[in-house]
Amino acid sequence: MVAVVVWGFGPILIKKTGLPNLVLAFWRLWLGFAVVALVHVVGGGRIRVHALRQSAIGGVFFGINVALFTAAVQRTSVAEVTLVSSFQPVLVLLVAGPMFGERAGRREILLIAASLVGVAVFEAGAMRGPVWSLSGYLFAVGALLTFTGYYLASKRAREHLDAIEYMTSALFVSALVVTPVALLSGQPLGDLHGQTWVWLALFVLFPGALGHLLVNWAHRFVDVTISSVIVVGLPVVAALLAWVLLDETLGPLELIGGIAVIACVAAIAVRPTLAGAAEDLPL
Repeated sequence: MVAVVVWGFGPILIKKTGLPNLVLAFWRLWLGFAVVALVHVVGGGRIRVHALRQSAIGGVFFGINVALFTAAVQRTSVAEVTLVSSFQPVLVLLVAGPMFGERAGRREILLIAASLVGVAVFEAGAMRGPVWSLSGYLFAVGALLTFTGYYLASKRAREHLDAIEYMTSALFVSALVVTPVALLSGQPLGDLHGQTWVWLALFVLFPGALGHLLVNWAHRFVDVTISSVIVVGLPVVAALLAWVLLDETLGPLELIGGIAVIACVAAIAVRPTLAGAAEDLPL
């Protein structure tokens, strides 16, 4: 849940940098790799071929996701992009059973449905706003699909690797995937100066490194069907931050839908904790 709040600042910082999407993806991935690799090496780790193999699928998905997500945020509103990502739990539910043996209960399914209704209400309000584009929407759909792939691949890889080693290896693969595309695009990779470096550094350190580290650490302890629903809270957090920091508007429908999403996510997130606590009670 802390990761969701940290991730909420991501779209804000993307807009603040003002960089072309592939330039931003290039620097975000290489700098993110440098930060996490430093932590990994200081902790006594090293980059292993085995870890790169385990992280390859997640790294490829994540590299493509970063490029698509930044393109989407630059073309349409923060609320629009993050709301599209809210449908990730539906995709996760379709494959989590066969992959991980997880089954959502009736209560969780009803709360997921209710949260998606809240997202739909929020979406109805967002599409009436002044900032909306079809290309941004399509990029956001692509980001949704690739992030779901990354999310599931990360859950699988965490069965074999610790969070820091996985992130180090996955980011290295991601950076390798994006680099040739960025070079061929013709976008000026070295045209960064002044305050742009500050916004980029904040983006790399907090949503980029801290947010993903928290989620990948949690994968070992939380069912992917539950954690993916907690991420549904991201559109509300991001939209509220965009309202405060970027002057993007929030109407009545967005407020109503946002409250509904927060309530459903809180109910889903608290239930497993209470159940786990009950199991620990002495008989």
